[in-house]
Amino acid sequence: MKIPYSWIKEFVDIDIPAEEVAEKLNLIGIETNVYKFGNYIPNIITVKVLSVEKHPEKDKLFVCKVSNGQKEYQVITGADNVKAGNVAILAKVGANILGKEIKLVNFGSFTSEGMLLSLEELGLEEKSDGLFLLDEDTPVGVDANEILDLGKDDIFEVEITPNRGDVLSVRGLSREIAAAFGLKRKDYYPQLSTVGDYVKINIQTDKVLRYKATVIKGIKIRQSPLSIRLKLIKSGISVINNIVDITNYILLQEGQPLHAFDLDRIEGKITVRNAFEGEKIITLDGQERVLTFGDIVIADDKKALAIAGVIGGENSKIDENTQNILLEAAVFDPISVRKTAKRLSILTDSSYRFERGVDVENCSTASDKAISLILSLSGGEVRAVKDLYLKPYQPKTIVLRPSFIEKVLGSKIESETVEKILTGLEIPVEKHGEDFKVYIPSFRTYDLEREIDLVEEVARIYGYDNFKEDYLKIFTKTFNRPKDYEFDTKVRQFFLDNGFTEVLNYTFTSPDFYTTLSLPVPKIQILNYILKSQSVMRDTIIVSLIQNQIENLRFGRKDLSIFEISSTFFEDHESINVAGLVSGKLVDGYNYTSPVRSFRTDRDWDFLSLKGVVNNLLNSLGLEYSISDENLPVFLHPYESANIVINGFIVGYVGKIHPQIAAEFEIPKNTFVFELKLKYVPREIKENPVKEGYIYTYYLNKRPVIYKEIPKHPPVKRDLAFVVDVNVKVGSLIEDLKNSSNLIKNVKLFDVYFLSECLKSVAVSVEFLNPDKSLSDEEVNVEVEEILNKLKLIYPDIELRK
Repeated sequence: MKIPYSWIKEFVDIDIPAEEVAEKLNLIGIETNVYKFGNYIPNIITVKVLSVEKHPEKDKLFVCKVSNGQKEYQVITGADNVKAGNVAILAKVGANILGKEIKLVNFGSFTSEGMLLSLEELGLEEKSDGLFLLDEDTPVGVDANEILDLGKDDIFEVEITPNRGDVLSVRGLSREIAAAFGLKRKDYYPQLSTVGDYVKINIQTDKVLRYKATVIKGIKIRQSPLSIRLKLIKSGISVINNIVDITNYILLQEGQPLHAFDLDRIEGKITVRNAFEGEKIITLDGQERVLTFGDIVIADDKKALAIAGVIGGENSKIDENTQNILLEAAVFDPISVRKTAKRLSILTDSSYRFERGVDVENCSTASDKAISLILSLSGGEVRAVKDLYLKPYQPKTIVLRPSFIEKVLGSKIESETVEKILTGLEIPVEKHGEDFKVYIPSFRTYDLEREIDLVEEVARIYGYDNFKEDYLKIFTKTFNRPKDYEFDTKVRQFFLDNGFTEVLNYTFTSPDFYTTLSLPVPKIQILNYILKSQSVMRDTIIVSLIQNQIENLRFGRKDLSIFEISSTFFEDHESINVAGLVSGKLVDGYNYTSPVRSFRTDRDWDFLSLKGVVNNLLNSLGLEYSISDENLPVFLHPYESANIVINGFIVGYVGKIHPQIAAEFEIPKNTFVFELKLKYVPREIKENPVKEGYIYTYYLNKRPVIYKEIPKHPPVKRDLAFVVDVNVKVGSLIEDLKNSSNLIKNVKLFDVYFLSECLKSVAVSVEFLNPDKSLSDEEVNVEVEEILNKLKLIYPDIELRK
């Protein structure tokens, strides 16, 4: 937003250099640059046009006679908006315009003794359609630089944060300047009288907070006075005609967008409604827009006239034939305007302000100021006014405690100073004992919501540079880390210690990944997503890790060992998971590698290697687990995958990506993944987060470590080979073997050998130990026989291989 300093001075009595004001604004959180308006141009003067005739020899040229009050000049121009009686700006011979020196130039048999200037040639506009004409009572023969303030007036260019829509006006910026310098802001409130009340307004949407319509009849469309046009030009706004210029003038001055409709083009009553699906409107920029139900339109009985809060329609615009107007001043829902403007890729001065919040209480006053200007500059009479204040503003109240201010800022600010600062910002405040009761005004309702927001207001106006340096106050009380922090750190550090690299991904992803993985697309979807590749909230981290792998492969990185600890999302809860992906080679010490028949420091990742990592993690957390091949994720290889089971609940899985899915993703076929459910995160704050099926739950409830005395007697080892059906699961057999005898200390699988299509041999090394005495061979033989008999109850055809 650009605002001339001279306009600010109409609302604040201030005589401080613009640079100092800009510096102060930056210090209080409003990013501001300052520069001079235009450049001083020597040899340009105001002249009165005496006559205009078509050039007899050159098409599209005109021969003008102009006078500075003492001397006449003949000037040739191509502008068709110049007429006798106009006051224009003449660049005399010798003037430098846009880097070119003005000289006597012959156009056929006529000599031009200068150049009549447009805003473009004055360097004030990118493209002009005609000459810039001054008011007819402008004195002639005077320096045009003085008339236009070229190189003289200062322009503030302000960039705001999205929460400070209240600053997007002369009114708002002057309020901030007045508060920063301890001054008082001035204002004016016109008094209007109206007749009749027949404006028919029908509001059919809850996206309208206030809607005021005023009918003015008998106006004349003409050029705006120079005082208004110059303010608009300095603010970077194009001038059009008196009615449109006044709406833009009030928008800049008050921050209230206005729109004027040609009343004679409106058919029936005004209705503010949701657009029909597929409804079309040609907007003021000449583009046809296709609307959806979520857009709000201003319409009559037959057509849409404007897109609410965004842009007007071509079918009701003000032109030179307009005699009667309907002036709209409204406040629309910021979110609705933002969605529509973004979807249609339209950014206007109105939508920019509506998106950031417009002062609903000032709506009527801003409208009255516009009406007052219209009546004085365009004539006419107010014939009807209707102000529908659908959602009257109720001031929010916040209690502000001086003790809290001191706690946050580290310095005590006197109560009188606090009250003066808030009052200077036009925020009503009452003293209640030691505290303040603060009433949030309508122009700050989108910004000030909590006590801490008011502390920020006090701090920025008080001046951050006024706070003294001090030592940090550190509490000496010991800080006990919560158990979940200790748990997260332990899991994270385990993977870092084992050579994994941690990655961080967005928690939203593409539904296409789920389709490729043969998984259902998550139900939690982002309605206003920017990219389709970021349109769903993931319910597994694996989709993100595969995307990481694809990106790494693009840069030739094939050896990956990555993990992520982050959130996954479900309809009624969230889950903190840890997941990992490995492919290529891992560093594993200096070993002899059989496939390549050489000593190497690395080897290929395989299923057992990654399963070993998961096993070591769970062991380090003091947890016992089992594995299962039931209900494996569909994207895993059926013979190189396993579920991790604790206390009867599946808490995760580890396995190889299915070859077909690997081929579709174009990733290596030997890609292995794991994912473990760490913590349950409820949506309801009262719900217990400690839930079965999550590793953190079992970590909290794990049995304490009990240290035992080293056995005094040596164990006895036996290698046993069991002949069983090929469908018997080795893991289940080993578990049943461990449970068949109290003397079994350890069981280790060392071979599986297939004897036929129906039978296989499972060879294990078993350690027998009696803590009270040494075992003899005879006792072990008897124990083996009893074990075999017990196993036959479970596996009737089991035999010991001789």
